[in-house]
Amino acid sequence: MGDLVGPPPQYPGEARLTNPGLSPSGLALIASTDAWSVRALGSVLEPAGYRVLRATTGAEARDGARSARPDFILIATQVGDRSGVELCRELRQDPEVTSDTAIIGMTSAATRAQRLSWLRAGASACVGFPFEGEELLLKLAWHVRAKREADHARALALVDGPTGFYNRAGLQRRARELVAGALRLHSAMACVAFGTDPRAKARGDEPLSAVRASTQARLGRLLRASARLSDTIGWWKPTDFVVLAPTTNAAGAERLARRLSDAIEAASPESRGSFPAFDVRAGYHAVADVHATPVEAEDLLDRAGKALAIARSAQGGARIRRFEAER
Repeated sequence: MGDLVGPPPQYPGEARLTNPGLSPSGLALIASTDAWSVRALGSVLEPAGYRVLRATTGAEARDGARSARPDFILIATQVGDRSGVELCRELRQDPEVTSDTAIIGMTSAATRAQRLSWLRAGASACVGFPFEGEELLLKLAWHVRAKREADHARALALVDGPTGFYNRAGLQRRARELVAGALRLHSAMACVAFGTDPRAKARGDEPLSAVRASTQARLGRLLRASARLSDTIGWWKPTDFVVLAPTTNAAGAERLARRLSDAIEAASPESRGSFPAFDVRAGYHAVADVHATPVEAEDLLDRAGKALAIARSAQGGARIRRFEAER
């Protein structure tokens, strides 16, 4: 791909893909140092509804694949100082690039040896220049559909159905994403863990487990009304939840903990319905600059949980605790 010269040819099938069963809109990442080949591919992809992101080096391709989450990746024979096959292998080994993201090698001569080398590196296919436009679009549309179905299945596995908040596994994954973003931006990051315990007199004769199961949905609605749009909320236990707060320092985390705790405890009987009165405790851990003071996502969650445990165990003590490292 990188060694081709001359004006981009007019490929058959450049018209918009019209099959309604194959929705083509999406994001394509093209890794190539050759402007001609990028224009040739763009002349087919863009009329079909795809947005095109270009990477001219292996590093750009890796960053784009991780941050932009493209629907598929097209890689030239040579990308900067890296061979396309090597770049394909690196992307396939990158845990942030899902296995269902199609990676297609583009080469000027798709010989049997070249096709096999791409496939051994993890490519979904190898396509030779010049390519047939409509055929390429049809192949890509099915790859995009398969990826979106897989993304949807992953999302369902990471989210609590009734409330739409993350479950424990979803929180852990989202925490890793937010910490990685804060690391790149040199920004603050906070995690606040909330413990909600129905007051014994408020729940009557019902067992604690039954009360928690019946009130999670109502608690979820209250949280959606009270939390900031930038915050990520997820369940850690049936009615214990965690808030991941990007660009939030320790002072902001304490204000967040106090505001949500007050909102839950102050909910009136009329607005609660069968929602019982709760005692709320909170623990938090915050880092002012994740780049200057690196923290793993798992540690962020764990430290907020430890601070919550201290707040819960301290009878009559502060209901909001900051994590303090043991000395």
